[in-house]
Amino acid sequence: MMIRSMKKAAGVSLLAAVLAVGVTLTERQATAQVTAVPRVGVAFNQTLTRQVTIESADPEGGTITFRLPDGQYVVCPVSSSLTGTLATLADGSTANITYNQIVTLLNLRQKGPGSQEARREQMSPPSTTDVQVGRFTMTVVGVDLPNNTVSVIDGRGGPVQTYRADTIAKQDMLKKIKVGDVVIGLTTPLMVTAIAPVK
Repeated sequence: MMIRSMKKAAGVSLLAAVLAVGVTLTERQATAQVTAVPRVGVAFNQTLTRQVTIESADPEGGTITFRLPDGQYVVCPVSSSLTGTLATLADGSTANITYNQIVTLLNLRQKGPGSQEARREQMSPPSTTDVQVGRFTMTVVGVDLPNNTVSVIDGRGGPVQTYRADTIAKQDMLKKIKVGDVVIGLTTPLMVTAIAPVK
């Protein structure tokens, strides 16, 4: 009788252990499905001059918030020489602003079904979220290996952006890029270096 009880108890314990492991594995699998995988990007420095709308200027903090023509809001510090001019900028006014930013290419969809789908998405207006975070999708229109440059353009048109590969890692990436590839990336504004109010 006692042996039978022990076997029954052992069986119940074994069943409970198997169920617990199953639940743990299911939770881990579910977690693995939603965990974001960090992607290594290749960063390029860029200096732009754009006509923007001033949203606010903070002379004490040395920062300015402006809206780009595509609707992206940018909060950026200004160089020390410009801090005094922030107080003269009115909210809602227009100005030509020169600023430095980092362009990080996060992903590359080469020619094929994935590239075709990305190109179709690129032809439609970007989502509000993409605009706010500075995410972009562009098509490669030129690769100049002797000069280590890559040129990209928005699928809806606009200016061609050219980035120079000035490190070995960037130059290695250039060798994998072909005209027609679709590039996905992010822009990170760093500092405003010039402000010229538009009258």
